[in-house]
Amino acid sequence: MRICPFCLNKIESTEVDFLFEDEFTDWDFLRSMRKIENFPLNAREDKKYVAFRRQKKLSVTDKADTARVFIRHEELYSFITALRKYCKKEDTGIVWDQNNQIEESFAFDDGYILTVRCKNQENEDSILEISSETMTKKASMICSHCHNILPSGFFHYHQITIGLIGRKDAGKTCMLVSLLANQRKAINGSSDVLSFEEVQTIQDSSYQELREKVRLLEENGICPDSTRLFIAPVILKAIWKISGEEHCYMVCIYDAAGELLENAAQNENVLENIVCTDGWIYLIDPKNTGLGTAVEMLSEENKIKILKRAKIADANLQIRMQQNDSEAQTVYKIMQDLLSDVDTEAQIRNFCDNLLQCLRKKQGGFESESNLPEIAFVLSKLDEIKTFLNEKFHDISLFDKSINYLSAEGDEAWRDREDQIREIFDEFVMNSSSMNTHYNMYLTSALGCSTRQESMNGTMIYKLDGKYDPIRIGEAFVRTTMALMQNQIEREDRE
Repeated sequence: MRICPFCLNKIESTEVDFLFEDEFTDWDFLRSMRKIENFPLNAREDKKYVAFRRQKKLSVTDKADTARVFIRHEELYSFITALRKYCKKEDTGIVWDQNNQIEESFAFDDGYILTVRCKNQENEDSILEISSETMTKKASMICSHCHNILPSGFFHYHQITIGLIGRKDAGKTCMLVSLLANQRKAINGSSDVLSFEEVQTIQDSSYQELREKVRLLEENGICPDSTRLFIAPVILKAIWKISGEEHCYMVCIYDAAGELLENAAQNENVLENIVCTDGWIYLIDPKNTGLGTAVEMLSEENKIKILKRAKIADANLQIRMQQNDSEAQTVYKIMQDLLSDVDTEAQIRNFCDNLLQCLRKKQGGFESESNLPEIAFVLSKLDEIKTFLNEKFHDISLFDKSINYLSAEGDEAWRDREDQIREIFDEFVMNSSSMNTHYNMYLTSALGCSTRQESMNGTMIYKLDGKYDPIRIGEAFVRTTMALMQNQIEREDRE
């Protein structure tokens, strides 16, 4: 038994439904049978898929969203008996053999042979193939509850779920796209220990859309647009090598719009997948921290805006005036006070606390500390604050771009940076010791350079304004995945 990564219902490998990529219109010998009402090889309204998309507030106007060629598990019996009747073949009343398989051929009047092969076994991928003498069509497995496509190998491996969370414009979607860019280079730097493969099919429209975002970033330097209300999970196969043996997991990564996350309790139907994950990677935009309110970080344009807000027409004149007043504040202090009128630390902590509260409610509370979600706090957009941090801390290891995170050298470098990163968080982001869960902290940049806004076909887009050169974008994901796999093994040993 597994949990559907889309609708979160329990599913058995022996009860999945099947989806073909397109209709069988070019199979002429099936023309007469295709006139039968509700013949499963015709495109028809997929009510389960439509219901799922509507629940997640997704469009259902496209034909691909409504008319699909699918066969429900319970329809296989009537499908086979209908073929027997049409081809004047004896109907024994038995469709599945003793191994829970179907393999049967049907001879049509014009001499064509149609063969149906179906295999259903526990903890194995189910297979449905329909073949003629010249063509074979293989169906994808789909969840029997929501009719979303399940990836190959889904029933072979244990599942791990990770949610990308953060406020609007924190860089969640940019991070996800960057993880997959350049053949997943950012997350495969320790492939002798842990490697990742993509397992979804382009037939999955949501995955196809994500791959297009990856292509646009790689080829044209176009940054991914903001996440819509719900985005389907990205599913990777993680291969963990231990003592010469491979342990494989299905890792499901969820992304959701920051606007919804900020009101998690009111959007539980859409955010259910995020709320119920095993771990979270929590991205924090520097502009929403003390770094964003540090005078040293301000551009000249923003300094002028702040001075206008303080009604200071001429900074030099104001300084001279204040020098004659022993109790007057400096311009610097005025600016800093104006910038610090919002408690960014409290906002960050409350945001995460609200999500934890939703998770507790959804799961009925945490039975023990071991059930707390694994959390990685990630200060994103490191390229924007790199100069400031370098001048303040004089530690170039913070910006090291090595990706061998799990090697002996990578572990040592991680320990060397950990105290410095904690100091940065404590001074500018939040007192992380106040969080009621286990956590690690990271600095990262999904793009490694700034962006500029352009108009393309009447739509405003963001493009790279430099070389695509991410900084440690895969570290939080790789280490969180490893921790969750280790946690799962420990739970199994205790049980």
